[in-house]
Amino acid sequence: MKISAVCFDLGKVLLHFDWQIMLQRVAKKSPLSPAQMSELMSHDPQILSYEVGGITSAKFFSHLKKLLRFTGTAKELRACFSEIFTPLTEHIALAALLAPHYPLAIISNTNEAHIAYAEANYSFFSLFHARIYSHEWRTMKPNREIYEAALTALGGIDPQEALFIDDLETNILGAVQLGWQTIHLRPDVDLRTALASYELMGLD
Repeated sequence: MKISAVCFDLGKVLLHFDWQIMLQRVAKKSPLSPAQMSELMSHDPQILSYEVGGITSAKFFSHLKKLLRFTGTAKELRACFSEIFTPLTEHIALAALLAPHYPLAIISNTNEAHIAYAEANYSFFSLFHARIYSHEWRTMKPNREIYEAALTALGGIDPQEALFIDDLETNILGAVQLGWQTIHLRPDVDLRTALASYELMGLD
């Protein structure tokens, strides 16, 4: 099958993230435990709203500060919220090998604070021809609109010639329903081996 472009999820594909890093830091200035804060955040509709651009960063962090009873500043809370990432260097290296041969894209359910932090701190974003973020497009995977936005940004390619990599099955299924080729990056899947099965240029 011909592949004309390769699209990557961001979280758990290019960047690992760990919410415990945030919760442990916030707990130093909150009467709540990390477990209590995690429970509150897991049921907070503003988290989802923030990922689809339904609330500004200023309003979100003001809300989160109250929710978590954080006694520091909103700026400090934003830093705690954003500094949770670790680059997945082997996967980034594979993207760098593909970049001279294929247009690359990121398709991510994410928010303004995370993207502002990540793009300022990690140089690999320059590899990606298109970056499709849920908070900018006001829609999330697995909704078809976000995949279609990526195809358009990549020059209107045929979905059957687009390869999408994601760690979540629901997002993979969203792409499959539109005719995309996919790699479900489960913990037991080696990305280099999976990419090699598509006979992509640049991996030799």
